[in-house]
Amino acid sequence: MIAAPTLLVPTLSASAQTPLPAMPSTGGVGPVSAQPVPLTEEQKGAIAQAVRENRRDVKVPPGVSPQVGAELPPAMELHMLPDRALADIPEAKPYRYTVVEERVVLVDPTTMRVVEVLAK
Repeated sequence: MIAAPTLLVPTLSASAQTPLPAMPSTGGVGPVSAQPVPLTEEQKGAIAQAVRENRRDVKVPPGVSPQVGAELPPAMELHMLPDRALADIPEAKPYRYTVVEERVVLVDPTTMRVVEVLAK
């Protein structure tokens, strides 16, 4: 009959059980704000220009109002902002856009609410 091997587990003395010191804070990333980051007039102009140069056909259902705070229909087609605009203006990354009455409309895609209506 073969005996099963015994595992030897070292025991630590009381002095060896002191906790490790806490790691210093590195600043980390804070929580994401639920409020949209305000865009400057220069950023708004750059986004509108990039969208115009991108020239996407956008179909808008009748009765859609391009006003800040308005909720767009859930089936409304939204587009990602052009890469150039996102590279220059990372604050706009959470938004999608559509075009209503020749105006670029930035939308929060999670709520379908209009966050900005950019000048023609």
